[in-house]
Amino acid sequence: MFFSRVFSFAVLSLSVISAAATPVAPKKRAVTDVLAVVGTLQSSTGTILPQIDSLANSGKATQANISPLLANLVDALNTASTSLNAMQANSVTGSSNAKEVSNAAAPVVKNVATSLNNLKANQPELASLFVPFGIDTALNELLVGLDVVVVGLGTLLSEV
Repeated sequence: MFFSRVFSFAVLSLSVISAAATPVAPKKRAVTDVLAVVGTLQSSTGTILPQIDSLANSGKATQANISPLLANLVDALNTASTSLNAMQANSVTGSSNAKEVSNAAAPVVKNVATSLNNLKANQPELASLFVPFGIDTALNELLVGLDVVVVGLGTLLSEV
């Protein structure tokens, strides 16, 4: 009888201790989560931006065919921002982690800027569509979201 009580206590104690010790690497998971968000954004923009570039370069961009693409771009940026905002602030620390996220995010932001600048250069009359769709706001929210989740990322991105 005494053994069963000791055994029960030991099993309960071990289960509590092992359950408490399980989350070994939340920082690595946070880096993985941020990289997943950036990867999803890259995938989304990877289908939208070539269409914008194609229309801009061909001179066939019109308000009717560019507007849905700009709306999709803003949706992709906002989806990424929402996902980042759901993460804990400063959940990714360390210069190597920040550098890893920076290396993934910088090309995405650069590609968005390049495509929009291309559209603006080739068909400047369509640049007025950027404001109603809130592209600047969406990009800003993405960058702020990345900087909040990844400590020091804003500094690294400004260096790229």
